[in-house]
Amino acid sequence: MKRLNILLFTLLALACTSCSDDFFNQVPSNQVVSSSYYESSSDFDMALTACYQKLKSEVSFFLTEIEYRGDSNDLDAVAVSTQSRYDLDHFEDISTNTILESEWSVEYNLIYRCNSMLDHIDDIGDFEKHDQYMAEAMFLRAWAHFNLYRVFGCVPIVTKVLSPAEAALAPRCTDDEMYEYLSTDLKEAASMLPESYTGDEIGRVTDCAANAFLGRVAATFHKYDDAVTALTAAMGNKNFGLVATTADAIDVDNKQNKEILFSVRYNKADNLGHGAWYTITVPSEATNPTERLKDAYGTGDNRADLLGWTKMTTGNNYVLNKWYDTYDATYNTVVGNDFPMIRYAEVTLLMAEALNELGESGSALTYLNMTRTRAGLVALTTNDVSSKDGIRKEILDEDQREFAYEGHRWFDLVRMGYAADYFTSLGYTIDSHNLIMPIPNAQIEIVGDDSILWQNPGY
Repeated sequence: MKRLNILLFTLLALACTSCSDDFFNQVPSNQVVSSSYYESSSDFDMALTACYQKLKSEVSFFLTEIEYRGDSNDLDAVAVSTQSRYDLDHFEDISTNTILESEWSVEYNLIYRCNSMLDHIDDIGDFEKHDQYMAEAMFLRAWAHFNLYRVFGCVPIVTKVLSPAEAALAPRCTDDEMYEYLSTDLKEAASMLPESYTGDEIGRVTDCAANAFLGRVAATFHKYDDAVTALTAAMGNKNFGLVATTADAIDVDNKQNKEILFSVRYNKADNLGHGAWYTITVPSEATNPTERLKDAYGTGDNRADLLGWTKMTTGNNYVLNKWYDTYDATYNTVVGNDFPMIRYAEVTLLMAEALNELGESGSALTYLNMTRTRAGLVALTTNDVSSKDGIRKEILDEDQREFAYEGHRWFDLVRMGYAADYFTSLGYTIDSHNLIMPIPNAQIEIVGDDSILWQNPGY
């Protein structure tokens, strides 16, 4: 039983509440069994909804924990309840960190859900949205694998539902294998996804989201020609683009605007919202956002105001301006901010990064200036900065200002090669092994074969 609960490649069907060790050999009366569940196109739509729903389990990791790993948040004191966060913040990583165990669990559960649907997508023959549903699930499965890769390095690539025995033999991939998998699936998904949606389908991933995500993947693997190709394709979808300000992009009263390519959606009116993010009772005593983050904003940068505090309409809490919302009149304990996973602003900044790495400094600055000038900053020219490293650092700084509290900063520092030196300069003990985190020890023990699943060096 413990094996089934922990080995997340093989999480049971979406409605599963209990099981026995011989689950895969019989049909328990209280289970939804995938082979008999998919009988109509609406069943696939419901399964896909469950895949999207799982994204909500990722939000706290990107919203909070990765911001502690970066430099947006600091945790100076430790308590029993914050030990795992403190360890991430101070690069004292251990393989029993509960945050990392949860992240592994969440992503492989999302992979399971996608695979469960994809394994049966052809069971009922062709139907109107067959290709769309297939592409959405492929996108989400790639999303989960990519998140695992950025956190843990090369992990097992799982593209079908595995039995416990099969899961225990799933090997860690290589960098080349991971890139090949991600790029192949995302290109195929982009080719099948629509340019936009209407009605209840608004918010599903589009071809623009898939190409933008592929651009992020390619930049992470330093495949800059591939990144330019994917990002150019994303820009070809004219349904999306920059809005007037960053505040407008995340405006809770204007959700799913043209800058939002992919987000985790909430609806407070149906009691499907969340507790207010980043709240405090005495703003003058706040230690987060850090002074380093606040100092990153120059005079006149309109994004700096997003790091201030606004009092909630009821109670004594103040909430970070970036995530401010009022409580719903009926369900007065939840708010409704969506969490942006990919914004069009990232497309422009990734394009700047890729072009700079390819030696096209002038074009790189053109894309970099798109978010700078809308924030009220002056445009940079090659007279201001011309070297590849200088432009790269300007892009890194702009990423920090644009995407504060959206889970980007740590991964940007790693991708651009600055993480180890930067945090060493701040007094932390960090070297190249800290650029990825330890594989959860529970997974190592389950597999029990370090030629299949081994611990990352240094842990």
